[in-house]
Amino acid sequence: MRKAIVVLALVGIGVMLIYAVGEMPPMGDSGNPDKVHIAPRYLEHGEEEAGASNVITAVILNYRGYDTMGEVAVIFCALCAVVAILNREKPGLSRTSMDVSGVKASVVVRTTIRFLVPVIIFFAVYIILHGESTPGGGFQGGAIIGASIILFTLAFGLPESTRKLPLRFRIPLESFAVIAFLAAGFTGIVFGVHFLTYLMPGLSEYAAETIRHIMMMVIEIGIGFAGGIIFTSIMFAMIREDQCELQPDSP
Repeated sequence: MRKAIVVLALVGIGVMLIYAVGEMPPMGDSGNPDKVHIAPRYLEHGEEEAGASNVITAVILNYRGYDTMGEVAVIFCALCAVVAILNREKPGLSRTSMDVSGVKASVVVRTTIRFLVPVIIFFAVYIILHGESTPGGGFQGGAIIGASIILFTLAFGLPESTRKLPLRFRIPLESFAVIAFLAAGFTGIVFGVHFLTYLMPGLSEYAAETIRHIMMMVIEIGIGFAGGIIFTSIMFAMIREDQCELQPDSP
């Protein structure tokens, strides 16, 4: 009986979803609401209303700021789930099968990566800090940071990477994006406006614009560095194996 109810409920939901899809306007139609109302509003009033000259940043952090905060929370929850199942790496014990194989990257590869990784991270920081006014932003910069650390790990191994990025350094940064969003949201509530409203009332125009700029910049930095560190911690947890697990069985 219970299975029949579940099946009927799923069928009913499926029928409603199919009907809703059928009633949606044609994809790409110039008469769709997003083309007629939403996109022109973003392009014409984005800088004034959202406080960012880059319309993409204006949309991500302001118009759909709740959605972006949800994405950040999902990424952080993914890290929590991975760590809960696979646990953190153990200093001095965690290795990968590549680390114990005895085959190391060539001197040319290691030297090249040692030179490139700082340059890549510097470029990622530039992308994060200038995301408000130019193409880029926190998510893009965080992905670049995570990719650079993965590249370093492939060349130098997990022990060296965890020595460069120990847990005491990574753990505070992993929640930085979520904390930045919450801090910005509750700051708005304190000033008597809605959650995640960056323009504070009762201040001079210059002070209000400065505070809004700082809040958006802090969120961008939080998304960038927290994203990169979360990608790194997930990768470390997924590739790690404790030293005792990698030792061959005794005859």
